[in-house]
Amino acid sequence: MDEFATLQEERQGMKEETAFVLPPGQAILSGRPKGAQLLEGFMEAILRTPEYSVTPLNFSHVSFMDVSCADELLHKLLLRLRSGELGNRYVYIEGVNTSLRETIEAVLQLRELSVLLKRKGEVVLLGVLKRPMREALDVLLEFKCATSAKLSAALDKNVNIVCNRLNALQRMGLVCRIRDGSVAGGGRQYYYVSII
Repeated sequence: MDEFATLQEERQGMKEETAFVLPPGQAILSGRPKGAQLLEGFMEAILRTPEYSVTPLNFSHVSFMDVSCADELLHKLLLRLRSGELGNRYVYIEGVNTSLRETIEAVLQLRELSVLLKRKGEVVLLGVLKRPMREALDVLLEFKCATSAKLSAALDKNVNIVCNRLNALQRMGLVCRIRDGSVAGGGRQYYYVSII
């Protein structure tokens, strides 16, 4: 285990919460009112979790969701995440079938948003993310925890450019930024941590 993985565990690193399972017994989700109801339930649950935590949004009991329901749930959830309303709480999705994945992708493409999907141990980005941002995200997903300097070296890019990309990814809710208060000389150093 490298030093950054150890740091992640020792600090107030990402704590994975129990998955929020979309309504058991309701295999078909349809319409904006249903999406709004699901969003309200999820928001209540996620706001009860501690800071620096990630909550999986689990679709394993859902066989079909229409675009209106998915838009109401995911579009508004990701906007709230980007606005900072959730603080340092993060979300990824899991348990999606092929049909759900296509619906979610359609909504994310339409809204120019992105979210991480965990599927069979693999992490996949769904939605829209420009190539330079995607490169930074891919390297961080591989490292799990790193400074902007370490990521800059891996990407062979200027540290300021990489830091800007990482900060943008953090605002999108795709990575977490944790401050290290023990930097020599009184400066600030941040560690960027994969949410999955």
